[in-house]
Amino acid sequence: MSRYLEEAAALLRKAAEANQKENSSYPSSLAKGCERIAREFAALAAIDKGLLPAEMVADVLRAIAEKEDRS
Repeated sequence: MSRYLEEAAALLRKAAEANQKENSSYPSSLAKGCERIAREFAALAAIDKGLLPAEMVADVLRAIAEKEDRS
């Protein structure tokens, strides 16, 4: 894993700890935070494997479609 991905993962771990502390009394908020952080870790894993994360693929496809609509 590159240094940038390692740093991003470290920041996500800090965000996960903060989410746990801030939302431990609010299960719904805690779950939403965990889901968001899990998606970000999945994106890092995809990038680490040389893949484009699904959300980025959707953004690329949307941009292509918009460009074609303008043509």
